[in-house]
Amino acid sequence: MNPGKLKDRLTFYETVFENGEEQLVERFKLWGQVRFKKNKFTDQQPEKSFQIIIRANKNVKPFMKAVCKGKWYDIMAVDDGEPGYLVLDCNLGYVHSLNDHCSVSRLQEIELPSGETVHQPVKIMESIPCELVKIDSGDSRQTETTHNIRFMYKIHMETHRNIKIGDKIEAVHRGGTFQFTVKECFKYHTFQEVIAEMEGEA
Repeated sequence: MNPGKLKDRLTFYETVFENGEEQLVERFKLWGQVRFKKNKFTDQQPEKSFQIIIRANKNVKPFMKAVCKGKWYDIMAVDDGEPGYLVLDCNLGYVHSLNDHCSVSRLQEIELPSGETVHQPVKIMESIPCELVKIDSGDSRQTETTHNIRFMYKIHMETHRNIKIGDKIEAVHRGGTFQFTVKECFKYHTFQEVIAEMEGEA
């Protein structure tokens, strides 16, 4: 292969676990060539696969992630290519369009100047790419005197964001700002889904 064809600048990341939490750590940058391979369907959902050609590098391993021109790729296999090169079989990561942004706050112990310890919300993440999706069916709670409707949303984001139940999320969507409380979250292979309740609705 002509080395001049390796015109895509790639940044490689590795997922590590520290104190039970998932962290995405940047490892190195390499030149490569990203090639579309094929579309396949998994559980009736389209899944795009790609190949990335790079010069041989023993530090590249399966299950790492690579980002190029704003797109993330999950490395599934590392195979030998032409002499001196590797072929990385990849799936396109983060299948959702993360065009929104959010910040995350969590209750933490704060010591006041008086020495008293209180729990206050502390912002732990800012400007996180995400996608806000409204859930069609709300949970309605009715008593003899009140009728409260809970407005629930999905917030899609990257898998290395460590979200916990009870966290507060402030999301910016199409110029509007929305406040949420996290009710549950689940990490798929390519994205994380957070179920959150909107605050201030009745």
